[in-house]
Parts: sequence; structure tokens; C-alpha cells
Amino acid sequence: MNGILRLAVPSLTALFMAAPAHAQQHTVTSGETLDILVFRVPELTRQAVVDVDGQVAFPPLGQIPVAGQTVDQIAALIQERLAGLEIMLDARVTVGLAAVRPIVIGGDVAQPGAIPHVRGMTVRRAIALAGGLGTLRPSRGAADELRAEREALAAELLDRHARLARARAELDNSADLSAEALPEFAGIDHAAVLALANSLLDAARTESEAQKAFLSRDLEIIEDRIGRLGVQRDHQKALVEEQTAELDRYTDMQKRGLTPQTRVSEEYRTLNELQGRLAETEADIADVGRQRENARHELDRHDARRAAALEAEIQTALTEIASLDARMRGATARLAQLGMSGQDEVAVTLYRVTDGQETPIAADESTVLQPGDLVEVELPDSFFGLVPSASLAAAGHAAAVSAGAEQPRKSAQQRANP
Repeated sequence: MNGILRLAVPSLTALFMAAPAHAQQHTVTSGETLDILVFRVPELTRQAVVDVDGQVAFPPLGQIPVAGQTVDQIAALIQERLAGLEIMLDARVTVGLAAVRPIVIGGDVAQPGAIPHVRGMTVRRAIALAGGLGTLRPSRGAADELRAEREALAAELLDRHARLARARAELDNSADLSAEALPEFAGIDHAAVLALANSLLDAARTESEAQKAFLSRDLEIIEDRIGRLGVQRDHQKALVEEQTAELDRYTDMQKRGLTPQTRVSEEYRTLNELQGRLAETEADIADVGRQRENARHELDRHDARRAAALEAEIQTALTEIASLDARMRGATARLAQLGMSGQDEVAVTLYRVTDGQETPIAADESTVLQPGDLVEVELPDSFFGLVPSASLAAAGHAAAVSAGAEQPRKSAQQRANP
């Protein structure tokens, strides 16, 4: 049983540490944190922060340059170096992103600054995490919060559906999940969730097969030991029989006065020693026989325990899906009650570093953000109850235009406190 646990724990850790598809394409940079796992070597598992020189400390390899590489490339580099230094020739390394560069948001938001990046985060969600668009229009702020809540609930709901589909597929020993196995939610990277679910499904199958193979090998070792003990027992029985015959011969000779009593006593002691060794061997055979029964029981019960665990996981996922679905319907209903129609779009400018250059990218509130993005948010005039200047000009309201020129647009502080 201890051997089973030793095999299962690092494998399960690898399951939970598996990097999502977007992380495999993300290039690491300074300030980010990596989760490094060496399979079956827990003392080398650690979190490492990328320093200003783009390196991480990883004993026994020292400093490793990782900046500009994906997590897969970093894992391959560590494996190569461990093998090259003959530290671990068959090392299996998994690297994941524990923390990436934050999103920086500014402009017309309540709390500009840095926000931790979360996979699938949109501009709308970042605005909500930055306190919303202000306090002058409570309905707009409430709507942003509700949109963010609904988006978070949708992400959780998709995750539970993925867990449910994966557990059912594993229980039924069916093929990998298809796109139709998961529901579609706007603004969520459906393909990434599906890829991760299939990765976890493959890993779980591999783990189950490895456990059964381990149990089978353990049983084979026990069977071999029983066979060798049986040969030893047969040999000892033969020695006991030979010694018994020898003792009978010397006993008869002693009765006829042909040998001293001391010789008969020596033969008795030899026979007793041989019989004691035979008894020990038979006790070992009985003990190993019990080990064989335990090993057979564990092997027979493996599939049943696995099925029970999967059924429990399915039931939990179904309960959580029902709860999340109800909460999501509630958020959608509250959002519909706010009447958001007729409002101009918020102007969003996104700056992203590409090939060392910060490049502006056209964006809106549904744009999915990447680590390190800079988001500038600008509210339209209609948000503050002002008529756009273009409309004024088209309508010929020269006086209003003039008044608008004499009274510049109020600052955010003045708008919040008229």
C-alpha cells in the first residue's frame, strides 16, 4: 500500500499542475512565478520567481535562464540539464505558471492600478475589479459588477461541466472529449478548457494504468518469493528426513554399544536445528501468503474504488452546476432590469508589448486580456449626461458649442461631487 501512495501522490500533483494551453504559448518574463515539479522527486518541487535577469534559482542546477521561453521549453531545458549532469537521467519535469504579470488599468475607472491577471479575463472584468466606471451612474456600475459576476459564474460553470464530462468519460472508458461535450459561454476560451480537460483525462488514465501495473508487479514479486520459499522448504524437509534417519542409525548403534551417547546427543541437536529452520520457513511462507492475498485484494478492488470516486465526483459536479446555473440566471435577470440599452460604448485602448515594442490594439469590453497588458478606459460624453459635440454641430446648436468651449469638461472629481 505504501508503494501505491508513493506512486499516486506525485502523479496527482502533476495532474493539478498541468499547464493550460494558453500558458504553454506564453513566454515567461521577469517578475513571474513558476511552479516546477520533478516527477517522483518531491524535494525538487518548488515555486521559483523569475529575477530581473530573467533567471530562476533551481538547485542543484543553480541559476537557469528562462526569460522569453514557454513553460514547455523551460521544462525541457531542466530535463536536459539534469540528464546532462547525470543527476537524473530519466527526469520528468512539469513547469506551470503560478503567477504572471498583472494587468495595469487606468483612465476613467474608480481604482486605477495593477490587477492580477486571471486566465480568460476580459476588459469588462478588469474594469469591474478596478472599482467600476465611477459613481455618477449607479446603474452602469451595478451593470458592470453584474456582468463581471455573470462572467465569473460562466467560467466556474464551464469548469464544472468540464469536470463532469471528464469524470463520466473516465468512468465509461470512452474516448477524449469533443467540443460538443461542453457548453459554450461568451467571452470564455472554450478550446483551452476542453484541452485541459482532455489533458487531465489522459493523465488520470495513465495514473490508473500505472497503479494497476504496480500492483501486478508487486503480486508477481510475492509469487516469486513464495516459489523460492517453497523450494527452500522442500530442501529443508529432505534434510530433516535424512537427519532423522541418521539419528535412528546412531541410536541403534548406541544401543549395541558401538557409539557413545554423546554422538547420539549431537545428532539430536542437529535434527532440532533443522526442524527449527523448517518451522521458520513455513512461517515465512504463511506470512508471504497473507501478503499475496492482500495484494490480490488491492488489485481486484482498484477498479471498484476508482469507479466509486468518479461517481462521487460526478454527483458533486452536478450539485455545483445546479447552484451555479441558478446564480447565473439570477445575475442575468438583475442585469436585464437595469435597462442598459441606448448607451454609447466605452472607449478602450489596449497597449501590449510585442517584440519589445508597446503597440496599441483596438479593443472593447469583451476583449480578452493577456499578462502585462495596459488598459486605458475613457467614458463617452453620454455617460456624464453630455451631448456629443458632433451631434451638437450637426444640429446647429452654436450656443451650446460655445458654452461647452467656455466650460471645459469637468474632472472626474468634479463630476463625482457637483
